Amino acid sequence: MSTVPTSSTEAYLPACNGQLNLRDACTWSLTRIKAFMIDIIDNHSTHGVERSVVSELNRLRTDILDLSENGSKYLSEPSYPQAISRMVNPAAANEVMYINWCRKIAPLAPYVYSCVWAEQKDKQSRFHLGGSLAGYRNAEGQGNRWVKILQRARFNVLRDQRTDTAGIKFESTALKGRKGNFIPFGNCAETYPLASILRNRAPGEEVYGFAMMRGRLPQDGPCSHSEALDAMTEPCINCQQVITTWGGKVENFITDDMPGKSTIAPFGVRSPTSRRAPKASGSKIDLPARPKRAAPADDTDEPAAKRAKGPAPEVPKKPSHLVKGKGKRR
Repeated sequence: MSTVPTSSTEAYLPACNGQLNLRDACTWSLTRIKAFMIDIIDNHSTHGVERSVVSELNRLRTDILDLSENGSKYLSEPSYPQAISRMVNPAAANEVMYINWCRKIAPLAPYVYSCVWAEQKDKQSRFHLGGSLAGYRNAEGQGNRWVKILQRARFNVLRDQRTDTAGIKFESTALKGRKGNFIPFGNCAETYPLASILRNRAPGEEVYGFAMMRGRLPQDGPCSHSEALDAMTEPCINCQQVITTWGGKVENFITDDMPGKSTIAPFGVRSPTSRRAPKASGSKIDLPARPKRAAPADDTDEPAAKRAKGPAPEVPKKPSHLVKGKGKRR
């Protein structure tokens, strides 16, 4: 008799202070997801949420629900800046739940998702989730102008003095999509997680991460651990360069025990502090061989983006850390 865990026998530790069964949450409807978002704020202490973050959590919940289909700001003009920052436990089960929720909340959900976390001895880990660029609507008659505006805004999230010095520019990307178009820095799922965790890491922290491709997961219902692992993918060449520029180790975003010892093609720069064969602490992840990662902005599985009526969206302002010459190469 086989003892290999199946999707019906695998057990995961409950989340949210023991209040959330991750397996059940993977199958929740949009109505149940909304109810949970309300409950975790109304009963924050029960779910292990600190009082100091409740107001910010409530703002994020409001933005998420308002921007979901049939939300009050889903068809509003001009488009309201979406709340991108999301922070949960970076286990594979949590990532799969996050992906399934995004499918329910966002009609045009991201294709690639990322989880990045920082570990430090005797301290609580820090986590951050992110998705590739998606969910936008092109203004009618504007072509891809709104897409370029969003891509530029996401690139500005990455931009600082170190990326400027490294020569990382919006137009300097070498990453190509399946149709041959160039994919700019900042388009990937790792953008916000890396900016939040790796760029601001403490001296004693070690940063790890992984990404998952939505198209390689079951459309709905429970997902087995092996299916979750099969959906994982290594960082693209753009993300590798950002990771190294900010002092991270590219090998911390893959595993050293892949079947067949498959490796990724580096972009040509290696961290001087990299160990020979590190591995995410306690991850014990075995990644099977997989095809080349699909470019986030070139997903052929996505339907055509909806077009909005009315005036073109307002161009986002330049981030404060870039004003008055900050972050520019000298």
